[in-house]
Amino acid sequence: MRITDMPEFKDKNEVLSMDKNDSLCDAVDAMCKARVGSVLVTDKGKLVGIFTERDLLRRVAGCRLDLGKIKLHEVMTSDVKTAHPNDKVVDSMRRMSQGRFRHLPVIDDKGELVGLLSQGDFVALTMSDAWNRFAETAKAGIFNNYQPFLILVGIAIYTIVLLSFLQS
Repeated sequence: MRITDMPEFKDKNEVLSMDKNDSLCDAVDAMCKARVGSVLVTDKGKLVGIFTERDLLRRVAGCRLDLGKIKLHEVMTSDVKTAHPNDKVVDSMRRMSQGRFRHLPVIDDKGELVGLLSQGDFVALTMSDAWNRFAETAKAGIFNNYQPFLILVGIAIYTIVLLSFLQS
């Protein structure tokens, strides 16, 4: 399955992005309001970094800094790993797992940001897939395991009806 085939990718709202010179305070406020764990950082519309909750904990928490004076480019992760819309979902999931990061921006051939994948998207996808497989297996198992029982019940009902008919 390709990234563009994922319902979780198609149904997403617009990705939260901000300019690299925006304040950290504004970014944190925007993340809270949007209820997301990251903001993509851009410079003239091009992706230059990502700021995540993890960056907030590692680079800011406990430093007694004025969040209104800090610019996003000062605390963002600049070595951003990205995916292409035609990449395979399993490859993207593997990259995130091996790289120990939770957000993967999706960039098209023109270098334009087209979306963002998160670990939550993969959890939703795999849970849906696992549930569907479970349902299919359960249906097949019930039919295969109860087929002899259903045949016996059918024969018993037929016999009872036949005996009732013959006695009257």
